[in-house]
Amino acid sequence: MKKFQKLLALLLVAAMTVTMLSACGNSEKADTSADTEAETEAASDDEEMAEINVMVLSLGAMGEGKTEVENQINAITEKEINTHVTLNYVEVGSYSEQLNLAITGNEKVDLCMTTPIPGSNFVTLTANNQLLPLNDLLDEYGKEMQDVVGDLVKGTTVKGNIYAVPAYRNLVSSTYIIARKDLLESTQQLDAFNNMKTWTEYENIMKAVTANNDIAGISNTDAQGTVISVLQSFLDAENIADASSYDGLGDGYKLIACDEDGKVFNYFESDEYKTMIERVNNWYEEGLVYKDAATSDQTGDELMKSNVSFSFVGMAEIGVESSKKGATGYDVAVQKLNTAPITTNSCTKFDWAVPVSATEKEAAVKFLNLMYTNKDIANLLAWGVEGRDYVVKDGVAAFPEGVTRDNVQYHTADFLYGSQFLVYPWEGSPATLREEAAAEMKDGGVSPYLGFSCDTTVISNELAAISNVISEYAPTLESGTTIEYYDDFIKSLKDAGADKVIAEYQTQLDAWLAEQK
Repeated sequence: MKKFQKLLALLLVAAMTVTMLSACGNSEKADTSADTEAETEAASDDEEMAEINVMVLSLGAMGEGKTEVENQINAITEKEINTHVTLNYVEVGSYSEQLNLAITGNEKVDLCMTTPIPGSNFVTLTANNQLLPLNDLLDEYGKEMQDVVGDLVKGTTVKGNIYAVPAYRNLVSSTYIIARKDLLESTQQLDAFNNMKTWTEYENIMKAVTANNDIAGISNTDAQGTVISVLQSFLDAENIADASSYDGLGDGYKLIACDEDGKVFNYFESDEYKTMIERVNNWYEEGLVYKDAATSDQTGDELMKSNVSFSFVGMAEIGVESSKKGATGYDVAVQKLNTAPITTNSCTKFDWAVPVSATEKEAAVKFLNLMYTNKDIANLLAWGVEGRDYVVKDGVAAFPEGVTRDNVQYHTADFLYGSQFLVYPWEGSPATLREEAAAEMKDGGVSPYLGFSCDTTVISNELAAISNVISEYAPTLESGTTIEYYDDFIKSLKDAGADKVIAEYQTQLDAWLAEQK
């Protein structure tokens, strides 16, 4: 097992090195001549151009600026792979619903993202047979992409079938407290924040900030009401340094947790979970938590940007100060709580997949291959049009003169599309950020369970029922609104078949571990 982990870590770093070296050039202008098979297949004059629809999660400014982004992408794809691309951006709050409606309605969606959001996560979509297996398509049209992601597709493989390709980013995520630096400074709390050791100290900082500002001390981090019970982290200990991690084994419902001994258990039934929701409930009753956290469809980034909250707890990668300034518009101070190794959950958080409703699956995979190998496409998707939405200075992207986050025509995130390692770091981060991220991935370690993927076919009915129970209870509990119904929550989970699901995960994990020896 240890040999496997070391080998995989080396393979990941090797793959990242290849990706970054391939992106290097003597000019700051992105190299549009990536040497890939897909790009050198010029379409014959009499070949009909494929048209693909891509459903994309919207995490930033889109507006009218999207049209020129599409135009410049199509200038590449129409020439290189004879494909016209239409990008359909959907807001976070409605992405899962819109994706499922499109697939079940057999609407033309040729490429889509899987997300951590219930309803559009990898486990749900594969359990519902909504994604096509990609093995043959990748071998035919995505060889270069496979070289980039390497063994990470083990995390998106079920019964030998690859159902998605992970977004190639720094998969070693840490959990942080992210707070507005200006409010810490104006209330003389910055030193206290930077040096705090306990959750009680953090509570006192929130009280000091909210006493002098009409703002919530902390908000939900996602659209499911989560305040501190974030995926793969146990933040129950009073001492912040005692936070720990668990492996969710690719489960998209947050039900499954697995410890270092290979024991699978109910995350919601754990002592750690109950301690976390009790802490947040205390904060809520003190008036520190955003009052609408349970029902908000906005993320922590959005709520901070709109001056609703002072802080939130979330997962982020190296360069978090820069990325969160970009997302919120504020300089932030951060406190790292813990770091999780690369897990199946890491690999299934943001993926690219071909839905069963696709009509141009071959063209979709050809475009996907370009997303992982073409630096121009990677930067167009992340930062928009060079010169209009961003400029490059000393290897780092920044807004042009006169352009801000409030008036930029297109600007989103760098970790969603293809390979993050092809995207220029944003202003505030060093030009060497991608190399630093590669080193962090190497040092971050790999879960011994990476590559395990539970076949949920036999428990699909139970998972559907469990999803409904979680949607009913978890936002209220995790936002701190009340913990009165915690026992009812656990009973309802068991009635829905949680114990059967956990037993099935345990059986399949035991068998998988035996095969690894």
